[in-house]
Amino acid sequence: MNTAAIIAGAIAFLVVALLAPIVTSLCARWRLVDEPGPLRIHSRPIPRLGGVAITFAISAAAFISIPHLALHEWPFFAALGLIWATGLVDDVRGLSPIFRLAAQIAAGVLIWRSGLHIPVLGTGLLDLVGVCLFVVGFANAANFFDGADGLAAGVAGIVALAYAALPGAATTPFSHLLAWSLAGACAAFLLFNFPPAKIFLGDSGSTVLGFCIAFLGLDFYRSASASAPRLVFPILVAGLPVLDAALAILRRLLSGSSPLYGDRRHFYDLLLARGWSPRRVALASYGISGALALIAWVGLLTVSPQFWSIPALSLMVLLAVALRLGSLRGETRDSPVRRARA
Repeated sequence: MNTAAIIAGAIAFLVVALLAPIVTSLCARWRLVDEPGPLRIHSRPIPRLGGVAITFAISAAAFISIPHLALHEWPFFAALGLIWATGLVDDVRGLSPIFRLAAQIAAGVLIWRSGLHIPVLGTGLLDLVGVCLFVVGFANAANFFDGADGLAAGVAGIVALAYAALPGAATTPFSHLLAWSLAGACAAFLLFNFPPAKIFLGDSGSTVLGFCIAFLGLDFYRSASASAPRLVFPILVAGLPVLDAALAILRRLLSGSSPLYGDRRHFYDLLLARGWSPRRVALASYGISGALALIAWVGLLTVSPQFWSIPALSLMVLLAVALRLGSLRGETRDSPVRRARA
């Protein structure tokens, strides 16, 4: 299974490497691009359908490497298709956030019925709500995080590698296959998305990445009995986008705005406004995510309760830095983020 999973990762890498230039060319021809604007940091139109290459690569890798396993996991692919199709419509024509939210909830219901649960919530209605919130939370955390070149794809790739590196007994065969496929797809996409980006993920890509990370976390829960380290692991490995999303929602609620509508006060916006280059922001994000993934991974192997002071302190430091940068302050006409993009 390890060999098949690694082959799946290689297939996903090759598919994205081959498809991304084609998608870029077609987007430019059909004007399916992100134009510069108030919620954009780029100065020229950029193709925005990278999710087409990512989703096709993940699916192709699974069905080519172990077709019978992929067929058995049809609820995952049904949910993946729903998330992707909704994001694609939004990228091409625009779609109400309510419709996108409804599709994410429906995807959560699909994988809940396939047997994915949150261990502490049982298997009833409360668990269904928890699984749907898990899917919605991760899908939107990845979407919020896709606001600067190379961020979402790079961090999602690191999260996928954290799952791929788990010993066989700690994960299911399909989850192991998906982790390698996701890592391969993200690595190839960075060839075109690392600053300066030639193509963006779009909603059809970022929400797919978030959904795959949510599935990996939920599948991780069902592979063994619940314990505190296992419950924390999926949150900790994706700690940077999860924390950024939590602060974004709180910031918008405090300012009287809808949490579903965007702003430019994410931590990466604030760093860019302070003069950081997009590459420096991306590399710093990779370093932080890699450190959190390593901490979470070591936490599964240790029995010392004292160890958990390390991730707690790490998240507190990240929170303090984010607050210091101004992550909870709403945008104003004199916002440094707005001035940086004037």
